[in-house]
Amino acid sequence: MRKPCIPTAEEIVQYAVSSARLEGKTLDEATNAVARRIAHGQISHDEIKAWQRARVAEIQAEARSRK
Repeated sequence: MRKPCIPTAEEIVQYAVSSARLEGKTLDEATNAVARRIAHGQISHDEIKAWQRARVAEIQAEARSRK
């Protein structure tokens, strides 16, 4: 039986970055840093949710300022 392939934390981050690029998106350095912290288990679920809320608020504020 074949052993399952278990990606490293860095491979998970690279996969996420690559997937975003294929979709025509770019990830800023701050987002990459958070992705690395998540992949390495250095950030709690509550911290992830707080970061997501903050990013949504930033994106919405940028969109409003463009109108």
